[in-house]
Amino acid sequence: MGFVLFIGDCGISKMPFGIRSVSAERVRLIDCPECVVVLGYGAELPVVRSAAGVLINGDCGGELPVERLGGVQLITCGRCGKNTVCLTSDSGETVTAALNRAVTTLYGVCEPLEYPMERLPGTSEFGCMAAFAAAVLLGKIT
Repeated sequence: MGFVLFIGDCGISKMPFGIRSVSAERVRLIDCPECVVVLGYGAELPVVRSAAGVLINGDCGGELPVERLGGVQLITCGRCGKNTVCLTSDSGETVTAALNRAVTTLYGVCEPLEYPMERLPGTSEFGCMAAFAAAVLLGKIT
């Protein structure tokens, strides 16, 4: 089943695909294998003992304390094709998101794919990519 935990401002107000979500300004510890963590702009990375994945903005740069991840997969979302997730087209109302490499989901492995989806009003590029990546990790998109 799973859910998404937004930490800080992630540029998205509602998750598509019927995925449950919760928001927090700051979290110290995460130990939930069915949770996808989305780290927003300027948010501090908590200690993550277990999670389906941690999503960050790959365009922001900077050092990330990866020792806090405890082996949890890190998924970068950004404009550059070197990120795990990027957008290949954006018409304003619709975007096409791309998974550029295989990731481990709650139900196995998802191979690279592209997926067209509706952009919810007020959702940033990062929010679209994070929604797509979370849906893949939670098995809503295969």
